[in-house]
Amino acid sequence: LATGGFAGDYGPGSILATMAKTYMGYPTTNDERASGDGVKLGKDIGAGTANLDTVQLTPTAAVMQGQADAQFKVVVSDAISGAGAKLIDANGKRFCEELCSAQDRVEAMATSKPPFRLVITEEQAKSVEWLVNFYAQRKVMQTYSSASALASEMRVKGLDPAIAPGAKLFVATVTPALYTCSGGLTTGWQQAQAGRVLNQSGKAIEGLFAAGEATSTPFVKLWAVCGIPLLYAIYSGRMAGRAVASGITNGNAVQDLRDLIISSITSPAKVAQGEMSPSEAAPAADEKPLEQLSMEELVAKVKDLLANGAVAGAAAAPAAAGEPSA
Repeated sequence: LATGGFAGDYGPGSILATMAKTYMGYPTTNDERASGDGVKLGKDIGAGTANLDTVQLTPTAAVMQGQADAQFKVVVSDAISGAGAKLIDANGKRFCEELCSAQDRVEAMATSKPPFRLVITEEQAKSVEWLVNFYAQRKVMQTYSSASALASEMRVKGLDPAIAPGAKLFVATVTPALYTCSGGLTTGWQQAQAGRVLNQSGKAIEGLFAAGEATSTPFVKLWAVCGIPLLYAIYSGRMAGRAVASGITNGNAVQDLRDLIISSITSPAKVAQGEMSPSEAAPAADEKPLEQLSMEELVAKVKDLLANGAVAGAAAAPAAAGEPSA
């Protein structure tokens, strides 16, 4: 089960309505697909659950012009805050540290005056230019010629000194909204139970596996840190996948994803016949691991492999072995 969380369903019988009522008044960044179906299915066959009353809020859900009352909101990435954007209140003043956890920012909003705006200067935006342009083109962010222009629209005397007065600004009006669920089905984390859904007694349910927001994370306190929910989805997904593969292979060794990728870009004939030399089997001393390559380096490597690597090696293999080519 990898059906996601339940933060998109506000219906009367929903998990939100029955288990997390305190969040019902917030908008959401989830659509109707995040309905908790996987959690409900698991419960119906006796699966245990935990932390269903816990939903993480994001402080940077965009309030689009003319859509202030819309329940669904678009998330403004924390990459904008990481590039130097400032959060200001209705008075034009900062009220929190933009790089603190989502929970800390949401709590600061609760004691500050809305509406809130996320403001980034044109210079700061250079490091995330593509993202800012994406938001601007879709009206998630508005542009202002200067801080005074924004202050005039807000009807305040001036903005926080942290915002350069003469710079062009990109601005998103933001509000807290439901973001990710840290509660769900209980799953194992140790050895034979890893990735398996557990019943209410803590025993694994045969043949049932789950990952991501359909499960309850053991890291609730870390959940508000940027990137943790996505990291958990990846880690728990691989853990569940490994458990499924182990069952299919009757407990035999399971090949790691990294090894599969490496084998896919190596001549199939050499892999099958065990003809790889030690120098071919191991990367060159000065060659970076795939995970350390920049986007440009990775693109260049793929182009090189397409031109000279696995495809060429596979085509040449039959002729080299004395077999007729197709």
